[in-house]
Amino acid sequence: MDNAGYIALTRQTGLAREMQTVANNIANAATTGFRAEGVIFSEYVQRVDDGASLSMGQGNVRKTSYEQGALTQTGGTFDVAIEGDGYFLVETRQGERLTRAGAFTPNAEGELVTYDG
Repeated sequence: MDNAGYIALTRQTGLAREMQTVANNIANAATTGFRAEGVIFSEYVQRVDDGASLSMGQGNVRKTSYEQGALTQTGGTFDVAIEGDGYFLVETRQGERLTRAGAFTPNAEGELVTYDG
């Protein structure tokens, strides 16, 4: 494949990755505690034999947004929200995890747990 083909291929790959990221953000827009992601494009420039330059773009770096989302009242007795920085520390089968999802309910032992348990 010639240089122009590689350039077009890397550009299309980056755009496809960006579309996947946007689709994931839309699909999870209503998910409590979801953090939107974005794709950051980078460009590589290299001199070639005749003194000209070859430019190739790539979009493979993801940036996670940590902006505060909208707070809404749920009516749940044990539902809480964090305004500003911070996370809830929860125990999972895989160990301790951080979350911003504040939907809690008491279990049989009287402990507050996430709806996932």
